[in-house]
Amino acid sequence: MDEQLLEQVGLNDSQSQVYIHLIEHAPITPPVLAKNLDMKRTNAYALLDQLVDSGLAIKKDVNKKLTFWPTNPVHLQNLARAKREEAEENEKHIEAMMPSLQTFFFKHSGQPGIRFYQGIDGIKEIYKDTLRTKDDVYVIRSQYDQDLMSTEFYLDYKQKRADLGITTYMINPENDPEYWNQETDKQYCLQRSTIDADMYTANAEISAYGNKVAIISFGKEAVGMILESKQAADGYRQLFKLAQRAGKQA
Repeated sequence: MDEQLLEQVGLNDSQSQVYIHLIEHAPITPPVLAKNLDMKRTNAYALLDQLVDSGLAIKKDVNKKLTFWPTNPVHLQNLARAKREEAEENEKHIEAMMPSLQTFFFKHSGQPGIRFYQGIDGIKEIYKDTLRTKDDVYVIRSQYDQDLMSTEFYLDYKQKRADLGITTYMINPENDPEYWNQETDKQYCLQRSTIDADMYTANAEISAYGNKVAIISFGKEAVGMILESKQAADGYRQLFKLAQRAGKQA
């Protein structure tokens, strides 16, 4: 039996050695195992009990002596499956923690950082990041945003944003007034400047909040990115205010 294979499913070197010896010489007692493998009895007891805990061995009291047998190797599959499920669960936890970990890293390292996102769920993460940051948002809106994201999503997002006290400053292509008016803008803490629809026809939304700049593509790519850089965010806000001059207050 390949010790390396056993280690790949989660056994360490000593456990692998004991498991193979147990298969070859079962039933066996810890003193005999210790003698055969030239190890301390306490280690033999501990390693055999670890195999029992992993489902790879069983123990019984035979004539007042603890005696061990190996279980069917099918239990190795169970061990490998449990290891895979644990790894998948850990990956999910890391993925959920990644936005806050990235923010913490870039805050203390002084390095600008870029995060990339794909698909609708990825784009939703960008919007969630604006809620976590809790700073005012400066956004040049794309007239194509609702081709990808639903109206219901935006209504829920805007309400959550307003509930957090976030003011949104928006430059909006004037092509869909049925979705907004002065009353709803007040409800959502939104200050809107409108421009002719043909002045901005890109399939991308660009925004700044806190020390971050976000770009979202609503085209077939459905991709987005967050650049964490104070200089870039400050520069974008200055450009935003220049662009506002070409618009009119809604």
